[in-house]
Amino acid sequence: MRSKYTVLKPKSAMMSPFRWLTLAAALTIAAAPVAMAAEDIGAIAVKRYFLAQADARCHLLDKATASALKAGYIQARNSALRSGYTMAQISPWLARARTAAANASCQAPEIASEVQLARSGFRGFLAQTSLYLPSQRTAWRASRAFGDKTEWRLVQYQNVAGTDAALGLYGTLAHNSFSVMASFADGAHPYSARLLVRDPSVNAIGLINPSPYALSQTMPQGMSETGFVSFTAQDTGEANALLSPQVTTNSAGYSLTGDYVGEQGPVDALRFDFPTRAFSAMARLDPREDVIVVFESEDGPRYLRFEVGDFITGLTYIGLPSPYGGKI
Repeated sequence: MRSKYTVLKPKSAMMSPFRWLTLAAALTIAAAPVAMAAEDIGAIAVKRYFLAQADARCHLLDKATASALKAGYIQARNSALRSGYTMAQISPWLARARTAAANASCQAPEIASEVQLARSGFRGFLAQTSLYLPSQRTAWRASRAFGDKTEWRLVQYQNVAGTDAALGLYGTLAHNSFSVMASFADGAHPYSARLLVRDPSVNAIGLINPSPYALSQTMPQGMSETGFVSFTAQDTGEANALLSPQVTTNSAGYSLTGDYVGEQGPVDALRFDFPTRAFSAMARLDPREDVIVVFESEDGPRYLRFEVGDFITGLTYIGLPSPYGGKI
């Protein structure tokens, strides 16, 4: 089904080709299929992709730094898509970067310079104990602090009429599960849950649905079971966890914007754990797409959407080692 989403117009002005691709005269790329300024988010995505491809051949970075670089590429690519680029525009640049990386000398000083920048950036990235990954509609939140504490390590909250829910990694850094938790206003107690993820090999065109997130008893508009992979929860139970983001308040319970927030803290929730093989399925989607959680209840299914967003970047971040050795 054709999306009603209004896509921003792609960028169309470029200052010059990427100098960092000119590793030698033979590798100079003199023309571009799509215009990009060197500081543009699309250019940043291609630059990170180029270095990741060079590293795959030359083994320039350690495993953790290489993983972070790939996650950084995905995040920049996602930002480019959200800003108005299409993969049809970015892909020719990626192809040129891949060709340049395949032909570049592993000892080229330009590559060595980029490697040092990547290592420096990684050290700063590694020192962060939390990560906030917002999109235009929602956000993923990640935390590596207090690694032995059981809490959300990577989470997206959906607080809508009828339910408060959260999807992500829950547990300690060393042992966590891919879970959805929810509390329903009417006291509903679903007996199972499924995660629906579009299968690009069957359904090539994804739907970008701009409508507000909501709990519904019918399949979200434009979506169906056909062309989606279904991941059934393997374990179910109850938990006491946060189901909404914590907001900074004063002693009277008011936020910085003057809204009354009141008491915040963990609440009793139903918990469903999905298989981690869903990760690779989500990685294949456009970041603006949604996955669907189907709560199977006695009075019928209940559907709730979560945005794919920068889930893979957050997932990589959670798996990084501590700068002090081991997990934080």
